[in-house]
Amino acid sequence: MKREYIPYLLVLIPLLPLLAAIANAFIFAVADRVQSQRLQYWTILVSIAATLLALGAHFSIVTIHPTLTGEGAATIIAPVTWLNVFGVRLDWAIRHDALTTIMVPVVLFVGLMVQIFSVGYLSDRKQDYARYFAWLSFFMFSMLFLVVAANMFVFFTGWEAVGLSSYKLISFYIEKEAAQKAGKKAFIINRIGDAALLIGMFALFRVANTADFREIAVMFAKGSLAGAHANFIALMIFIAATAKSAQLPLYTWLPDAMTGPTPVSALIHAATMVTAGIFLMLRLEPVLVMAPEASLLIAWTGGLTALIAAFIAVAQTDIKKVLAFSTVSQLGLMVLAVGTGSYAAAFFHLFTHAFFKAMLFLSAGAVITYQHHEQNIRRMGGMAKQRPLLAVLFWLALAALAGIPGLAGFFSKDHIIAAAFSLKYGGVILGGIAVTVSLLTAFYSFRLGILVFHGQPAAHDEAKHGEAEEPSVSFYFPLIILAIPTLFAGYVGVPALLSGYESQFFEFIGRNLAAAPDEFRQTLQYHLEHKTELAIVALGIAAALLGAVSALVYYGMLHRRPVAEGAYHPAATRLSLNKLYIDEIYHFIFVSPYKKIAEKISAWDFRVIPAISDGLGYLVQEIGGALARLQNGVLAHYAAYMVAGILFFLLLMLGTL
Repeated sequence: MKREYIPYLLVLIPLLPLLAAIANAFIFAVADRVQSQRLQYWTILVSIAATLLALGAHFSIVTIHPTLTGEGAATIIAPVTWLNVFGVRLDWAIRHDALTTIMVPVVLFVGLMVQIFSVGYLSDRKQDYARYFAWLSFFMFSMLFLVVAANMFVFFTGWEAVGLSSYKLISFYIEKEAAQKAGKKAFIINRIGDAALLIGMFALFRVANTADFREIAVMFAKGSLAGAHANFIALMIFIAATAKSAQLPLYTWLPDAMTGPTPVSALIHAATMVTAGIFLMLRLEPVLVMAPEASLLIAWTGGLTALIAAFIAVAQTDIKKVLAFSTVSQLGLMVLAVGTGSYAAAFFHLFTHAFFKAMLFLSAGAVITYQHHEQNIRRMGGMAKQRPLLAVLFWLALAALAGIPGLAGFFSKDHIIAAAFSLKYGGVILGGIAVTVSLLTAFYSFRLGILVFHGQPAAHDEAKHGEAEEPSVSFYFPLIILAIPTLFAGYVGVPALLSGYESQFFEFIGRNLAAAPDEFRQTLQYHLEHKTELAIVALGIAAALLGAVSALVYYGMLHRRPVAEGAYHPAATRLSLNKLYIDEIYHFIFVSPYKKIAEKISAWDFRVIPAISDGLGYLVQEIGGALARLQNGVLAHYAAYMVAGILFFLLLMLGTL
């Protein structure tokens, strides 16, 4: 295959899922009209085939593409121009570079596993296959379009499409009011981030006179723009990422989004929507390099988000809520790494997290299915005896999340903890936060595994285990496949401290970043000595092991269970269980006053607007009646009107009036 085919293959990657979404929407319309359930099965084949072909197109590009060397090396094509007026040109342009080389297969691979798993998960809702797979394919198109975007215009299009498709999938169960509210909450909160992104885009265009990522990188890498511009733009970009990637204070939509189908949660949390904000900051890394003040704010926000979310996850009793807050916490660690200038470390954790978090959510989906859609871990236990393979797979993913040495999560977290400690401004505090997050993550991870798979099952659950059917291939196959990168993905980024040389992943990302992050890191970070680095690694391992052992002792050896609903909880447990009452605080500060204002305006609307409308109607009627009375049929009156009119115009012409 020749390099001339690269542009066509680049276009195919996002286009194939879009074509699958359109085809599935058509099948849905036909199947709904003819009331055929069998016809909907074709949507499964269409979606999976499109994903496989897109994967093939991507790996073909990687095979024939010249080696990516130098700063910002990329292949960019612009097949269609959307706007070209007054010196402003916006193209439907897409690019292939180091970030897309890694991000595209992650999105497609995780998406493929989710599609296969969904076949069994939705087996009790076969009448919804077409609608589900249509939106799932559109979701993947949206994220791929965002990833391969070569300018802010195309990126924003993908960004908005991701928001739309996530809204439709979160509220997929249209018969559930909670699902509808969760979808609207996600959609509305993300509009805050969208507004900030638009402001950042306009500011970028104002100072750089371009929307192209490559040209923006050139402008900022030269250092020819004022630092105030960079800090403001970086702040707007970060606010956008705060909403999309669920950071303080805009993270509250993500836990509620668990009302959607569990495979959708896996896709949202692992490789698509919530990572879009992280990807945006990595794509605009040259702007952040020029914005050290904004970067510090980013680092502290990420650290606090990671800590608060980890604390909340400790006492949650909904299996999906535990994983949801875990995602918020892990995203916080990625944001922390971005804020310290460790962009490769942030991207590495995004990479490894995608695999074990997708595996966790899909495993949770299997647990929920076998528990007859029960999600409360208080009512679970003893599943390891009935589902030993599922237990092994779930524990493997939990261990990776906990940062147990040797697994994917350990290597990527280690880089972030080291970056936090090396920060010049509050690095000891941020490093302590990162270590505490590691401890809490291991604790709630092992707590979840013990409560779900070990101990004595509840009396009413024993009958369920006996009635449940054996899992289908669509459940186990994606979990086993995801277990491979969960075990081995971390080894592509082994720290130089342990291996003696820079890893392939970090060397590849580092040489292809548009700006020079090494110089920037020197302004934010201390150079850590070898002994200090070893001590930090040991501290991270000790924290993870301490958290894991604490959960094993408390919930395993002592056989403790979460306190029953309605029972007394200690203060710390209440705070964690009730999510620090942040939702209640938001409701008190924002929602309640807004509702009261809306009610007042509504009452005024119902009184004043009809009165104005009726008044205008009466006025028109009176004017019409007065004019009608002039038309009385008396010829003498008409002659008088004509004379009066002639006299008026004569006086007007003479200048008297």
